[in-house]
Amino acid sequence: MADASLRVSISGLPDTRLAQLTRELAFDLSRAGIDARPVEMSPVPGEKGEPVTLGVLVLALITSGTIKAVIWCFKSYFSRERTLSLRITCRDGKEVEVTARNVDMPAVREALEAARSANSG
Repeated sequence: MADASLRVSISGLPDTRLAQLTRELAFDLSRAGIDARPVEMSPVPGEKGEPVTLGVLVLALITSGTIKAVIWCFKSYFSRERTLSLRITCRDGKEVEVTARNVDMPAVREALEAARSANSG
């Protein structure tokens, strides 16, 4: 995660839905101009394909202009999946859990702002 601003861990859904939602969220964030990619695991001998950590994305290129887009994207997912929970981990180790109840709270915006500041500094 050395080059990333944020790590977003998604939980609260069955594994099959979690995998699908992770891909959808990465795509939607990318459309909003945010580099979002799954976290890769170490390859398992004998298995094909790139292994990824289920439900975890790394976000880079967070700017002041994209923070609002991230929050709006999260809100749209919470409106569809009420049990969804996102844990945002900043480069400095600070974490905030985002749910449908607190997506508009100052702590979420502060975590995103901290990530933006760390990325630009």
